[in-house]
Amino acid sequence: MAFPKTLNGRKWLRLVCFALAALLPFILALSALFFLPKAYSETFLGELSAKYRLMKDTDEPKIALIGGSSVAFGFDSAEIERVTGYKTVNFGLYATLGTKLMLDLSEVNINRGDIVVLAPELDPQTLSLYFNATSAWQGLEGDLSMLGHIGRDNWGDLLAQLPDYLAKRCEYAFSDSKLSPSGIYRSDSFNRYGDIVYPRPYNVMTYMYDKNQTIRLCDDIFDPEFTDYLNDYIDRCEVAGAKVFFTFCPMNRLALDAGTTEESVAAFYDFLCKTLHCEVISDPGDAIMDEGYFYDTNYHLNDAGVTVHTGFVAADILRALGRTDAAILELPEPPGKAPASAETRPGGEYTVDPWEKYFTYEDFGGALRITGVTADAKYITSLTLPSTAEGKRVQVLGEKAFEGCSVLTEITVGESYTLIEDGAFAGCPTLRRLNMYRENADALEASPDCFTGAPDALKIYFKTETSFATFSTGYWWGLHAARMVRP
Repeated sequence: MAFPKTLNGRKWLRLVCFALAALLPFILALSALFFLPKAYSETFLGELSAKYRLMKDTDEPKIALIGGSSVAFGFDSAEIERVTGYKTVNFGLYATLGTKLMLDLSEVNINRGDIVVLAPELDPQTLSLYFNATSAWQGLEGDLSMLGHIGRDNWGDLLAQLPDYLAKRCEYAFSDSKLSPSGIYRSDSFNRYGDIVYPRPYNVMTYMYDKNQTIRLCDDIFDPEFTDYLNDYIDRCEVAGAKVFFTFCPMNRLALDAGTTEESVAAFYDFLCKTLHCEVISDPGDAIMDEGYFYDTNYHLNDAGVTVHTGFVAADILRALGRTDAAILELPEPPGKAPASAETRPGGEYTVDPWEKYFTYEDFGGALRITGVTADAKYITSLTLPSTAEGKRVQVLGEKAFEGCSVLTEITVGESYTLIEDGAFAGCPTLRRLNMYRENADALEASPDCFTGAPDALKIYFKTETSFATFSTGYWWGLHAARMVRP
C-alpha cells in the first residue's frame, strides 16, 4: 500500500520542481525589478516619478499642465500659481514617452476642483497613441506603482522590453554605477513644480530652428484614434469634477510649414474648437513666437521665452475661469542666438588641421559646413573630422558627407561641431565605429534621421562614463542609444 503513495509523492515533487523551474525566470525578473539599485534616477526621464508624486500629493485644487517637453521647458509654474491662486503642477516631460502615457498617469490624480491644461506638441507622433516602452521603463523605475495606471494595450510592449531594461539595470548594479549625465537633460534641472530651471539665456540652435522638425498646423496631424482617446480622457476628467482646457504649445515661427498662412492657422483653430470636448482657451498666434525665444528645439523655450509664454497662458486661464483680474507680466525682448564660444567662434587664426585636405566645404555664416570628401579620402579606412579648414571653424557635418567611402570603417568627431544633418553617414557600407570624443551632447544637434542609410553595425564609442551617460540619455542623442557602447 505504501508504494503507490511513494510514487504519487514523487509525481508531486516533479510537478513542484517543474513549476518552480518555470516560475524561476519570473521570480528573478521581479526581484531585479524591485530590488536592484536604480540606474536612471539622475537622468531626464528619472524626473517622471517626482512629477507623478507631486500630482498625487497635491490634494487641494490644482492646475495640472500636461504635455511633453515643451511643457517642461515652457512654464514658470510659480508665476501661474501666484496669478491664479491655484497650486500648479508641471506634468510634462518628454515626447518620446508619448502623450498617451502622460494622460494615463495624470488621470488617476485628477480631482474635483482641479484645472487640467492640455498642451501637447503639435506633431503627428505626440498626437497619436505612440508609446515607447524603453523610455517608459526608465521613467517608471522611480515609482513602480505607476505601472498600475498604464493602459493594458501597452503591457505587451513593456513585457517585450523588460529583459533588455533589466539587463542594463544589472550591468550598472554589478559595476556599482549609474547613469549620471551632464548638461540640461538630467533630473536636477527641475524645480519643485516640475519646471526646467537650468539656465538657458539664448537660442543655441545652429540655424535658430531645427530644420528637421517642421510644424504643420492642419487637422491631419491628429490621429483619429488619439482624438477619441483624448476626448474620452477629457470627458472622464469633467465627470470627476475637473475643468479641462486646451492651449497651444510654443512654436518657433521659422519652423512653420511653408504653406502656413493666417487663414490656415484660423482653420486649424476652428478644427480644434469643433473636435475637442473642451474649450480651446488660447490664440494660436500668441504661441507662434520669435525664434529668439527658443532654446534647443522648435518647442523648447529659453528663459525669456518662458516669461512670455507663461504670461499669455496665465491670462488665458483667468479669462476661461471668468476672472476679471489680469495677469500682468513684463514681456522681455527675444535675446536671440547664443554668442559663439572660443570653441565654436568662426574666423580667427587657427593651426592647420591635418585632416582638412580630405573634405570639401561650403560657407556657413562665417564658419564651414562639410559637404563631402575628396578623392583621396575614399581610399582611407579612418577619418577624423577637422575642427578648422581654410582658416575657419568647421561646425556642420552635411548630409551624405561620406558617400562613396567604400572602405571607411572609423570616424572621429571633435568638439567644434554643432550639427549633424540627416543621413550624414549614408553611403559608407563598411563603417563600424563612430568615436564621439566630446562631453557636451546638448551642444550637438542630431535629428532622428542622422543615421539613415548608415550600416546597422555602426556603433558609437565614448572616452568617459559621463560622456556616454550624457549622450545616451540626451534629448537629441537618446534616440540613438541602441548604437552606443559604454566605455
